[in-house]
Amino acid sequence: MVLLTDLDSLASAIAYAWYLSEVQQKPAVALAQTPRNDLHLRAENAHALSLVGVSLEDLLCVDDVYPTSTSPFPSTMFALVDHNRLGTRFSTTNSAASVVAIIDHHADEGLYPDADPRVVTPGVGSCSSLVAEFLEKSCADRLPQEIATLLLSSIIIDTGGMVPGGKAIEVDQRAAAFLASKCSLMAAPVSTLDATTSLHSLATIQELNATLQTKKNSVAHLGARDLLRRDYKEYALAPAFASREISIGLASIPLGLASLVSRDAAQFVEDAKGWMDERGLSALGVLTSFRDEHKPGKSGKGKHRREQLWVVRTRDDVEGQLVQRLFAGLESSEELHLKRKKWKKVGVDPVIWERVGGPFGEAWRVAAWKQKNADATRKTTAPIVKAIVEGSV
Repeated sequence: MVLLTDLDSLASAIAYAWYLSEVQQKPAVALAQTPRNDLHLRAENAHALSLVGVSLEDLLCVDDVYPTSTSPFPSTMFALVDHNRLGTRFSTTNSAASVVAIIDHHADEGLYPDADPRVVTPGVGSCSSLVAEFLEKSCADRLPQEIATLLLSSIIIDTGGMVPGGKAIEVDQRAAAFLASKCSLMAAPVSTLDATTSLHSLATIQELNATLQTKKNSVAHLGARDLLRRDYKEYALAPAFASREISIGLASIPLGLASLVSRDAAQFVEDAKGWMDERGLSALGVLTSFRDEHKPGKSGKGKHRREQLWVVRTRDDVEGQLVQRLFAGLESSEELHLKRKKWKKVGVDPVIWERVGGPFGEAWRVAAWKQKNADATRKTTAPIVKAIVEGSV
């Protein structure tokens, strides 16, 4: 489940809905899995939409058509982009729900084999690249400038501006080159011949990337609750050690723990508990990504750092086993390479935070780690957590 739609999800959904409606002549609409009152939390989305003459008010939001958790969803056919499992909110009380198409770049859960297309390619920098590739093969001559611009904006922000050696792989490079030749951003036509290697160096691309990244990372004015739900995904997992499902949330935050927690530790605890109560979570992972301005990297900017903080309930035996397996599994992950972080380095009172449950209380567990592999994003962490909980590691 995606609660707050990022630019990749949004651009992919709008583009594929255009394809279904205009090319296939099948009525379709892009649905933002974001409550309307929360749209303002992603300023980069608003900026990218403004480039193509669309405002946030023009979007169809999940609470526009699905006001309560018990309301039946008014559609039975779904195309999934940027994820490959239909959320239970769309299938509960909706027995006829079917997934007819998938385009995604996350780990393949192996569901809906009859979906057409069914494109699931983990490792690609942006789902928008896969959507663009599909559209190039299907209807390249009909692609509107607005759709090309929106998809390109998504690829740019997801790949850090298409920097060579970064997140962009060949699929992203080809897709960005195609879109650049179609979009409305370029002052002069861009040939697809050399764009795969030179696109990142174009002033237009650099300026757009800088603007989008600045808007994405300008979050200092947001409180902990807004930050926890701003870039959040939720997973229903079937533990190998229990007969019931549990829900785990992963919140990606562009601030270090010292900035997030220490500015008001009591408020962070209250907001984390409140969000877990609201979502019915057994565990919440906070994944930080930030620049350490005290230690310059090779680029001259602050060195890129990542951390993880986990809050886990221990109300019963299932959650008791969960916390033991989860913490041990995370610490043994060679891909993440976590090292326990001292609470003093987070800027909170270690006497309080080091006791069982810390400030959360005895029925909780909380721990924080430095993540030595700064390249491992949520797309890396999520399948690791799934494997730990469901028993394959």
